[in-house]
Amino acid sequence: MKKFLFFASLVSIVVGFHGCSSAEKTGGNIHLQEGRYDRAIEQYNKALKESPNSSDLFVAIASANLMKKNYKEAVTYLEKAEKMNEKGIEGDIKQYEGLLNTKYLKWQIYYNGAVTYFDDNPEKAVELAKKSLSETDPEKVSLSYSLLGGMMLSSGKPEEAIKYYEEAIKANKNNVEAYIHLGHYYLTQKKTDDALKYFNDAIKLDSTKSEIYELIGQVYLLKKEYGTAIKSLEKAMSIVGRNQTILYNLMVANHDSKNYDEAIKNGKEVLALSNVKPAVLTNTYNLLGQIYENKKDYNNAVAIVKEAIDKGVNNCDSYFLLAGAYNKLGKKQESNSWAKKWQDCEKNK
Repeated sequence: MKKFLFFASLVSIVVGFHGCSSAEKTGGNIHLQEGRYDRAIEQYNKALKESPNSSDLFVAIASANLMKKNYKEAVTYLEKAEKMNEKGIEGDIKQYEGLLNTKYLKWQIYYNGAVTYFDDNPEKAVELAKKSLSETDPEKVSLSYSLLGGMMLSSGKPEEAIKYYEEAIKANKNNVEAYIHLGHYYLTQKKTDDALKYFNDAIKLDSTKSEIYELIGQVYLLKKEYGTAIKSLEKAMSIVGRNQTILYNLMVANHDSKNYDEAIKNGKEVLALSNVKPAVLTNTYNLLGQIYENKKDYNNAVAIVKEAIDKGVNNCDSYFLLAGAYNKLGKKQESNSWAKKWQDCEKNK
């Protein structure tokens, strides 16, 4: 009871000295600190009716929306605050960082806003990501450059993406994701030496990421160094466990090195996993069919490809494989039928 009375007295003093809008702001701050973000916003909006030009109230509403993960709303109110107060809102930002016991409030709003906006308004997303670069912390600046790099790649601007990823590394040499993204880009361009350089730099920073070893395995697949590819892929799997894409790439490596029995084993392991992506299933079934044909085991080739068709995870190549297998079995009618399906499928792509 004494606590309640003390609290009530304190509020009365604040209200009497600062006026009604300050009391509502104080109430909003209490709600904010205690995680009642909707109530906080309600109180701040009441305060805004009394003080519509108070930039700190816009920062307050932006902060509450950040905590609610309403990033677009947070951006809207933070930008209003910045437009309203030409002298800057750093003092307001510090106030709400203190209330929320957090850091980098402005960066969080603009960074998360950029991520949220990208799908429906990429130009706005890029604008916000660039605003987030005003942060002074090197790690946060590096993350913002990485975000911009990803946006440029998604927008089909690889040269700009490379520049942003390089800036990310300059800002923070420990940003392992920037090295991975650069390596992955060069891998897609089949620039294997450049890709390996960045992947090896990434491993020096974090040797526990299975993703890096898997990507290195893919580089060595391109280089047709299958033994090294297999070692790297097995290292990736030793970290993360059985994984559909790692097993599929192992299957490819064993197939290309003509280690067919091991490739079949890898393929069957993929099929035994749950929640395998349809594209991985299709490629696995087709490669198994190809391997059985290479082994002249045409009956198993037919069986495995038909299984894919029954499950609805086939593509045009599946029909082509069946036509070939039936042809080798001397079943011309079946072969011609599947060849016709393949031709029709290709025409309708």
